[in-house]
Amino acid sequence: MEIFKSGLIVAAAALSACAGTVAIKAPGGAAYYYGEVAFFSPDGRLPYGKTEAAVKREILQNGALIVETVTQPGNSPSMPPKTIVTELKRRKGLVYDASDAGGTFTGTLTFKDGELKSWTYNIRLKAGGTLKGTGSLTAEGIKTAKQLTGGRPMSVKEDLKAASEEQYTAAVNSMKPAYGAE
Repeated sequence: MEIFKSGLIVAAAALSACAGTVAIKAPGGAAYYYGEVAFFSPDGRLPYGKTEAAVKREILQNGALIVETVTQPGNSPSMPPKTIVTELKRRKGLVYDASDAGGTFTGTLTFKDGELKSWTYNIRLKAGGTLKGTGSLTAEGIKTAKQLTGGRPMSVKEDLKAASEEQYTAAVNSMKPAYGAE
């Protein structure tokens, strides 16, 4: 599970959270999400564990660039939260090139509709393996389903609810260790 808290699953959350229409209509704005990321055996029957994720999505350059900042709790209560910044750069039409600032993955995110409410992604992991899946955006939030190959294969499901900036900030702050515990 260590690889997930160090970027892989964070990247998946970031990639899934980039599919909003409200922010596309208001470039330069931000949208916020908060929810659960759950890990299962490849067939989805055996739960491996879960974590939380807080996502901030910024739409820049008239939608040609989407920047995702995803925060998850540290590996233990005394460790600071892990933050991953992902960039999605429009390649052509509804296809975006995806990568993270840490260089842990590259690939594409392809939207299925002009309103950017449904998508698929095909990600190659630097550590080996792939992350493939689908996602959808509704007024309630984002849901994704992914399959990880390489390392420890598994199924990953995200359920991220739309949040206000205040709710997002509170969620990120709740992931920080207590004063003096670091």
